[in-house]
Amino acid sequence: ADPGHAGVTGNPLDSGKFKTPTLRNIALTGPYMHDGRFQTLEEVIAHYNSGGVASTTVDPFMKYSTGGLQLSSVQQAQLIAFLHTMTDTSFTSNPEFQDPH
Repeated sequence: ADPGHAGVTGNPLDSGKFKTPTLRNIALTGPYMHDGRFQTLEEVIAHYNSGGVASTTVDPFMKYSTGGLQLSSVQQAQLIAFLHTMTDTSFTSNPEFQDPH
């Protein structure tokens, strides 16, 4: 099991805690999830749509009695399209913010 932030702090109360990243430029920041298990946003949405995987570290509010988000294929596509609107191409193409190496 991934210890989460407890691996850094040594505090058992931090077990299963992870930093929540920004959605800015989300389409450019894969792989996704705390352990990089998904390569695409579509895989992430499918994971949550199916209900995820049971774990003691999953927040109780993330456990859906209906077995996932139950988004239709249209709703999933709309969510992906929304996430793509978070991409700032003026930022990503600006040479001032490119790799300095």
